[in-house]
Amino acid sequence: MMLVRAGLTALVIGTGFVPGLAAAEGLALTVEGLRNGKGKVMVVVFDNAAAYNAFDYMNAVDYAEIPARKGQVTHHFKTMTKGPYAIVLFHDENNDDDLNYTDTHLLEGLGASGAPNPEDEPTFGQASVFPGKVTVHVHYDM
Repeated sequence: MMLVRAGLTALVIGTGFVPGLAAAEGLALTVEGLRNGKGKVMVVVFDNAAAYNAFDYMNAVDYAEIPARKGQVTHHFKTMTKGPYAIVLFHDENNDDDLNYTDTHLLEGLGASGAPNPEDEPTFGQASVFPGKVTVHVHYDM
C-alpha cells in the first residue's frame, strides 16, 4: 500500500497536477470563433441563477471588456475561485456597448457557457462552469 501511495505521489508531482489548484487560480476564459478584430468582447459572469435568468447584469459577480482579435481571446478572472458561474458574452464590433440586432437576426456575435449551438438558451444549471479553463464559442447570424 505504501508503494502505491508513493507511486501516486510521484505521478501527481511529475504531471504538475495539484488538487484544488484550478480553483485557487480562478477562471481562465477562452472566447473562440471571433470573426474579426473589431471592437471588444463584453463578458458578464453570474453566480446567481435569478440574476442570470433575468440578465440582471447589475447583480453579476464580475465583468470584463476584452479587446477583440480575430479567432480567439482570453481573460483570467482571478477572483472566481468557487462557482458555479454562468457566462454570457457578446462581440461588440462597433464599440457602442450594445448588442445590435434587427427584428430577425443578430448583427453581432453572442455566446454563453453551456451553449455549443447558436439556438441554445441554457438555464443557469446548464451554463454552470467552475474555476479552471473554460471555453465559450461566439455565434453570429450573418
